[in-house]
Amino acid sequence: MKAIVVIKEAKLDVLQQDNPDGLEHLRQTDERAWRQMVASEQVQRASRDEVQRALDTAGLESIFVAREAFEGPGDADLVICVGGDGTVLDVSHQVLDVPVLAVNGDPERSVGYFCATDAFGLGRVLNEWLAGEASMSTLHRMVIDLDGERLPFACMNDILVANRNPAMMSRYVLTAGRREEQQASSGVWISTPAGSTAGIRSAGGTVMPLEGALVQYLVREPFLGRARRYELLRGVRHLREGLRIRSLMDNGALYVDGPWNVVPFEIGSELTLSEGPPIRIVGMDPLLRER
Repeated sequence: MKAIVVIKEAKLDVLQQDNPDGLEHLRQTDERAWRQMVASEQVQRASRDEVQRALDTAGLESIFVAREAFEGPGDADLVICVGGDGTVLDVSHQVLDVPVLAVNGDPERSVGYFCATDAFGLGRVLNEWLAGEASMSTLHRMVIDLDGERLPFACMNDILVANRNPAMMSRYVLTAGRREEQQASSGVWISTPAGSTAGIRSAGGTVMPLEGALVQYLVREPFLGRARRYELLRGVRHLREGLRIRSLMDNGALYVDGPWNVVPFEIGSELTLSEGPPIRIVGMDPLLRER
């Protein structure tokens, strides 16, 4: 059996490479933030070492890759993510039918909704997985068609439709079934059940059951005006029913599963969502979503 281990690089290490002057300024001006960053790096390094020990003890062949360098599981039987939920989301874009086991690399600073364990509990989870006794959650994903062209990865968590300039109005036409409405707002959250505990929840959305093949949408800060009233401010639909949005923005964008996957959404472009391939997550604790 073979595992590929995807590692999130600590923020301290990233800044040392990309912005050493800024990091030195932080060390001199904000000792508390600096100490927290150093402590996080130490915890994450210890987690990586413990993950390696657990894999060796379990007798699993393994290869470690940085999060930014991961291009898919190849011939691996298991993908192990060491980081947090953001690492899982990035990895999910390269995974179709291989199960993913997420390890919270810094439990004190990361919630880890998708994580099965921290590094020191990985040995137990691996033994359960090898014995076929580990719990497995199947999460629904959305596929995104933009002007008839499918994006190369499925969305596991959520999409934010908005203007690239956060101070500008987002203008678009939202279509849900036979109902269509032109709106102006600060954007639209669209989430899968797995993503319903993320940004859309903070905006007032509803946490959906994981097992449902559903899509939820929620309009952020709608501009109502004097005579304007909207009917399609929020809703839940089955993924097979789909959802469409047409851009009326010169500078619109789709933010898919976080801030790093940014897709231009210019005026006249149309987004269509439908049911995508599911992904299997090992050992995920659904009760975390209720906290």
